[in-house]
Amino acid sequence: MHQNHLLQLNVRKTIRCLDSILSAGELAKIEAELKNNVRQLIRLGQAHLRFAKQASGSLSWRQRVSRGYYGAYSASKAIRLEVNGIYNIDLKDHQKIGDLPGDFKAATRWRDFLTKFRADRNLADYDHSVSEKALELPSVKYLAQAE
Repeated sequence: MHQNHLLQLNVRKTIRCLDSILSAGELAKIEAELKNNVRQLIRLGQAHLRFAKQASGSLSWRQRVSRGYYGAYSASKAIRLEVNGIYNIDLKDHQKIGDLPGDFKAATRWRDFLTKFRADRNLADYDHSVSEKALELPSVKYLAQAE
């Protein structure tokens, strides 16, 4: 990401700060760019999920979990960007996958699911000694829920 990219800022806070300086039309341009980035994140998540669903066979469970997780993670990032105006590429951002707005429908259920998904993605990606049986949910169930 370019160092002068809009997402280097807290976009929601920036819009609030510029509200008394810029015209409504100029603020709308910033809002439109924010929404464009949210849509791009959603499309990225959908692409990850499509890729995950194409991985078939018993030996592909790791790829299903990993790519499926990244689909859900991209959706979480999109929601957080839309609501909070914050985009982060720091590795620690994965810890925030379940940080959904309080008024998000079934937020607690989604938070629990996303947290489990992250933990199982870590197993799938980094623990060579486990099988799919070590996961909280089978890979196909993760994908069905993530969709």
